[in-house]
Amino acid sequence: MPKVRVNDIEMYYAEAGAGEPLVLIMGFGGDHLAWGFQMPAFTQAYRVIAFDNRGAGQTDAPDRPYTTRMMADDTAGLMEALGIDRAHVVGVSMGGMIAQELALNHPRRMRSLQLGCTLARPDAYLKALNAAWRQIRTHLGREAALRAIGLWLFAPATYNERPELVEMILQNALANPHPQSLTGFLRQGEAVAAHDTLDRLHAIRCPTLVSVGEEDILVPSRFSRELAARIPGATLRTLPGAAHGYFWERPEAFNALGLEFLARH
Repeated sequence: MPKVRVNDIEMYYAEAGAGEPLVLIMGFGGDHLAWGFQMPAFTQAYRVIAFDNRGAGQTDAPDRPYTTRMMADDTAGLMEALGIDRAHVVGVSMGGMIAQELALNHPRRMRSLQLGCTLARPDAYLKALNAAWRQIRTHLGREAALRAIGLWLFAPATYNERPELVEMILQNALANPHPQSLTGFLRQGEAVAAHDTLDRLHAIRCPTLVSVGEEDILVPSRFSRELAARIPGATLRTLPGAAHGYFWERPEAFNALGLEFLARH
């Protein structure tokens, strides 16, 4: 798959399908491969572009401060390089923070917006959790860190009833030939901690769907309720039986929800 020069980085992306453009923005630490359960469904009707944010996968990880606004500008630059004037945009977790900044600072690029398991402004809990993840990633080995962080990604029922799913996702992450560097992890973490769109959300004008797993303990549903309340006309949906990784735990429901929203816009 190709790379393009965007701002100060070489950015890696994957593209498949045909139709209206659909841009997928992954969260903290993830790369385009994390959309594995979504790509087959979305590419049946859309031209899907998934990419690696700065600091992850095969995109450059410069050791300088990152912001979600900067990564939104990266996304807009990628769209420009690919000749995409406007697109439907789906962002999860940190990707949802980036998508908010994209909608606010590049509104003409937006056809519609889907914000999954994300937030507008971290509170003291989220900032403390971010600091704890820094310690985990800095002091534990790669596998131990992934397994520890996984405790915030999956619902207890998933561990109890589908341990094979948890293990498959962890093994896929461990087998990734382009693991996230410590620099990329720390810089992306700083961007998450500094993210703040709360007082600007009223300016988002494109059709917006906000969704969250009912059992998300990493970014609890109160943050999604706040987003939906402040974005004009936004719709809120909660998926039961899933947590922060609900697009892995309940991909059929996540995909159906997203496709139904896209079909209306």
